[in-house]
Amino acid sequence: MAERSYAHRAVVDKLGLKPGQAVRVAGLRRAAPGAQALLAQVAARIGRAFATARTPADVILYWPRTAAEITPTLAQLRGQITPAGGIWVITAKRGQVSASGWEYFNQDALIPLGQAAGLVDNKICSLSEQESAMRFVIRRDERPKTIAAGQP
Repeated sequence: MAERSYAHRAVVDKLGLKPGQAVRVAGLRRAAPGAQALLAQVAARIGRAFATARTPADVILYWPRTAAEITPTLAQLRGQITPAGGIWVITAKRGQVSASGWEYFNQDALIPLGQAAGLVDNKICSLSEQESAMRFVIRRDERPKTIAAGQP
């Protein structure tokens, strides 16, 4: 089977963002220089203000600074997403380290950090020449069950 190339796809498509979604940003003060351009594209796609910590988010974009902060932050953010929501952990690609300390995290090393927070990875994508992202979600069997309309 031929390998598909997604390089031509818009970043907001790679992130699976849709108009009207509640999107929150975490760790922005530590983000890579290209973050502002990404956030402008996200804002244009969702067509609304970014969500606050008081609003359950469909998607959270998170820029960690250190590996030590990832699990506790993901555990905290887990309680701030909708049951089918996701948290994108955005990191520098290998060899990309900024002066502000934004650094590369081995993608394989991110997986157990997310699992320790009660999340599972289910997608990875390249955002730019400098950034990549891994999405973490709540396992389906751990999501709250919804009651069908008309059911007590």
